[in-house]
Amino acid sequence: MQSMQRKFGRLLNKNPGDNAKVSVLLNDYEDADRILTRIIESAKSWQESWINLVNSQLDIADIYANLYDPIVGASDGHGRPSAPTPELQLHRTFKLKETYTDLRTELSEEISSIEARIIRAGNDARASIAPIRKTIKKREDKRYDVERIQEKVHKLHRKTSRTPKEDAQLAKAEDELTTLSEEFEIADAHLRETLPPIVQAAFSLIPPLLAVHVSIQNRLLGLYYTVLHGYCEENGFPSPAPPMDEVIAQWASDFQPGKRDVESLSLIARGRGIREPLNLNNEDQAGERLSAPPPYDAGVRRTSSGLIPGSNGGRRIPSSGSAATSATSPIPSPQPSPKIGPRPDMKNPNYGGLLRPTDFTTASDLGRSPDNVSPSQLRRSSATDYFGSRPPPSPASTVASSYSQSSNGVAAAKKKKPPPPPPKRLPSGKPDEFVIAQYDFVGQGAGDLSFREGDRIKIIKKTQTDQDWWTGELGGARGSFPANYCKPA
Repeated sequence: MQSMQRKFGRLLNKNPGDNAKVSVLLNDYEDADRILTRIIESAKSWQESWINLVNSQLDIADIYANLYDPIVGASDGHGRPSAPTPELQLHRTFKLKETYTDLRTELSEEISSIEARIIRAGNDARASIAPIRKTIKKREDKRYDVERIQEKVHKLHRKTSRTPKEDAQLAKAEDELTTLSEEFEIADAHLRETLPPIVQAAFSLIPPLLAVHVSIQNRLLGLYYTVLHGYCEENGFPSPAPPMDEVIAQWASDFQPGKRDVESLSLIARGRGIREPLNLNNEDQAGERLSAPPPYDAGVRRTSSGLIPGSNGGRRIPSSGSAATSATSPIPSPQPSPKIGPRPDMKNPNYGGLLRPTDFTTASDLGRSPDNVSPSQLRRSSATDYFGSRPPPSPASTVASSYSQSSNGVAAAKKKKPPPPPPKRLPSGKPDEFVIAQYDFVGQGAGDLSFREGDRIKIIKKTQTDQDWWTGELGGARGSFPANYCKPA
């Protein structure tokens, strides 16, 4: 309610200094400072761009000179005889490097004038108009003080019945309002008098700065084109350059001989890329990309019982007959599928021994005779697949294992087991308390307990709040840990 009364009071009572003329002056001052700042920043970026341009072009010319310059000792030793670079091409390359070196020296003098004639002048102008900002701030502070005292006086005047104390406060506030109003009028008059010439001088400086910018740019471009045109005239290059269609046609005619020379290098002619298609136009089409052919044994994986085909449907590789053949032949010929042995007879007294489960009981072992598997192969395959994923057991393996377990169960049932001893009486005490880690924590010092998210930590000692360090145990290690990283289990 008081804020609404204050707003209506400001509308009814004209605030000091709140007029359009001062507002326009303040806006013009901010615009002048903003324009000068943008001119300075743009000039710095423009200067850095020219420096990067001349340095990059000189680096390119230097690379061409190093590329065409004959390598000392290249013709010595073995290898292809090296052909010297044509004298005309070598002369043009060295001349281009020399031209760009002189051009950078000449352009550097003009580029450095950007700092002296634009950037420094703009900074000086901003430094000249900066002190008036303190005068503007002082006037605004005086205006706020006058508004505050005016609000206090209006509030006391609105009271119909005032106490003697409030009358004294009103008289004091009116005296203070008179003093502050006089000070504000002085500051406002000083600002009205000094700010317009400063703003006008700042705006009058902008056209000369832009004129200097245009002049330096014309000198840089004129010097740049003059030097390059002289180089083209001396070395027989067309100036201006021919249309791009002619340039592309000329490049295509000169590309084929160079392509043949590069492809004749032994590194490329005998490399891997010669057997793969050159598909440059369809790089973005994933369906047309050609991948290298998989190895011949990509469809075979090693398990605990030997080598069995993978998911791509490759044939089973025999364990004995193909070992010697694969050592001499790079691509083995297809081998016939191994024959499955006869079904075991349940009347055979050795039936239980044949179906005793071991670590190597798989479907392939049931169809393979013991003579076809060497002990070294079993050791190698078992060590290879120890930590790997085992294939699902075959139905024959499941039946054999179930039969063996049932036979052992019948034999054990004949002898009655003795009754177990009575369980020990658990000592009465507080059960162990656990918490579950919600975040990862790495110990920051000695005695800290590190854990990962989801770990179950046993609480050894805790406080009344979870915003503290508790003592816990995890994996046989004890230490302190932040309780707010965990939640009750």
